[in-house]
Amino acid sequence: MDTSSRTLKQRAYHEIKEYLVITLYLWVVFVLFRVHESVVLAEHRVDYARHGLAFVNALALAKVMLVGRKLRLADQLHDAPLIYPTLLKSAIFSVVLACFKILEEVVIGLYRGQSLHERIADIGGGSWKGILTVTVMMCVVLIPFFGFTELQRVFGEGKLEEVFFRRR
Repeated sequence: MDTSSRTLKQRAYHEIKEYLVITLYLWVVFVLFRVHESVVLAEHRVDYARHGLAFVNALALAKVMLVGRKLRLADQLHDAPLIYPTLLKSAIFSVVLACFKILEEVVIGLYRGQSLHERIADIGGGSWKGILTVTVMMCVVLIPFFGFTELQRVFGEGKLEEVFFRRR
């Protein structure tokens, strides 16, 4: 069904569904990042168990991704082989998400009266190498997500969901 012929209710349902799928994907990724971080720190006898904010971060960053998709970020390679738009979108959105995460930490730090360095320390240890590493990891984690969305764009809405999630 063409987006121009959808009713307001159908468009709202589609947007909410898309938002929830992105949120779920990001939440799983963020929880895995936090679990990995706590395991690595536990090896050095550092107690760390901050997993609660993963869902809140997923909600916020899913909205950022939806807005970025509506603004058609990284849609330049629309007719290229699917690997190119998939990798481009993964790279661009990982940078966008990293920037918003840094901005979020800065705003929280300002609100709490903390320094920039204190807040940024939560992202990859606070160093530029750590932040870059987390951004690259996010880029790699986004490849399957954008690969799926690009395949869905090519085959048509609902076709991949049917193949992956319905009994044959």
